[in-house]
Amino acid sequence: MNRKNLADPESACKPVQPGQAAASERAPGALERFAKLAGGGPVLMTTARFGRSPVRNAAYRLRARRPDFHLKPSWRLFASLGDWGKRWVAEQDAFAAGLILSAAGDPVVERAVGRCLADLAKLGRPLLWGVVGHRTRWQPRFALTPNGWAPEEILPDPFEYARLVVTSDTPEFCPRFDPILYSGEPDFSVSDSYLSWWEARHFHWVTRDGKRVLHIGYMADG
Repeated sequence: MNRKNLADPESACKPVQPGQAAASERAPGALERFAKLAGGGPVLMTTARFGRSPVRNAAYRLRARRPDFHLKPSWRLFASLGDWGKRWVAEQDAFAAGLILSAAGDPVVERAVGRCLADLAKLGRPLLWGVVGHRTRWQPRFALTPNGWAPEEILPDPFEYARLVVTSDTPEFCPRFDPILYSGEPDFSVSDSYLSWWEARHFHWVTRDGKRVLHIGYMADG
């Protein structure tokens, strides 16, 4: 089953050209450029790990320090992963931008969090990554890659799914997604408030003995 992926570098995002700062002024930093692109619209603020995290303290401080941002913490919007799964497809278009925060030395991203970023990127929304340590380091150029699992692995651990990496060859606020991570259509479902993931890349219609049958499992290209 072929599905459009989100890894095409010619995505809806466009390279950012920061304005020229006056000689007597400091050039705007990544956060300021990101705020300008968000245009005062609601910004989905996530932590790399969906559940409770010490990184949330930094998120609350940022929200208090920057009331001009319309920051919307994901953990306040969605009561659980099941709640997120029920509502995300219908509500994602409401966000003007996306912000992800991770702890220094821990770039692991849960599958649902990365799915949020991938869908916002598909919509052409700017995305920014903040690494929280003694201070927050803003990374406007980054990518998401698999977190050490092989292509043939079926249903990798959703809580250890992807990794954030700094890049130098992507446009600002327009991250690159490894094509194996997310399909262009939802890859999850909710039943009785329980979120389940499935792998479109492991379902293939093949012809055997003149009959079309559904093959479930990894198939190498070619």
